[in-house]
Amino acid sequence: YIHTRLDQLTGVSPAPLAGGEVTIAERGSEEGRRAAAEYLKDSFEAAGIPARIIEFALDDRRGFNVEATLQGTEGEKHLWVTAHLDSVYNAGASDDASGLVSILLTAKALQQLEPEHTIHFVAYDLEEIGLYGSSRYVDTVVNDVREREGEEAVIGNINIDMIGYDEDGFRAVMGTCNQAGPLDEAVLRAQQEIDSPIDLDDDCLARSDHQNFWDAGYPALILTDGTKYDDYPWYHESGDTVDKLNLPYLLAMNQLTAASTALLAAPER
Repeated sequence: YIHTRLDQLTGVSPAPLAGGEVTIAERGSEEGRRAAAEYLKDSFEAAGIPARIIEFALDDRRGFNVEATLQGTEGEKHLWVTAHLDSVYNAGASDDASGLVSILLTAKALQQLEPEHTIHFVAYDLEEIGLYGSSRYVDTVVNDVREREGEEAVIGNINIDMIGYDEDGFRAVMGTCNQAGPLDEAVLRAQQEIDSPIDLDDDCLARSDHQNFWDAGYPALILTDGTKYDDYPWYHESGDTVDKLNLPYLLAMNQLTAASTALLAAPER
């Protein structure tokens, strides 16, 4: 499953869309980003989770956020698990097809648990040029939840960005900047509960979509690999391809994400 999804999101193999197969060689152009958005929407819906594409305008560009909502049995609180769908006109295997695969896998896992709280799985567009997709989404959808249901309705955001590579074993970083609320405790507990092989450090990392949750006053954190973005040898380069990724490491990061999400959204199960 992981390898198939990575291949389809990075142009190694064609991506099946409702209108026919499309090769997504890059996710920087409007055509590539729209195809990725349609692929993600179709993938969530094939797993039985309702999804929608939220288009937005940015100057002369069009953006395509994808939101899949797994309704909670209680539905009184909301958790966001997110990644970004765009790339810098490259395959973007680690940055951030790895995160996209993670939210797809987490959605499939949590659906089986029938979570108590509602989970929104969101793939943001136009992250690479200024976090614009998440800015628009937080300003509208997340703030609407707070205005409609109150501050306590927002659990927070787990953001996944670049979890496919680590040069030295199974190291990863959780970026909290002391603004994670209950999220970091859930991740650390999940690490123990599943006996994760991931060696997790805490750091203050911004520069990704969770920043917009912080700016709006919501708890959030980022999970990323031990390179902390810049030390990935193919960061924002054409060489960011599937063959560079460590799939056992990516699987372990996926498991940590899913377990953390489960502890927050399905604590009784």
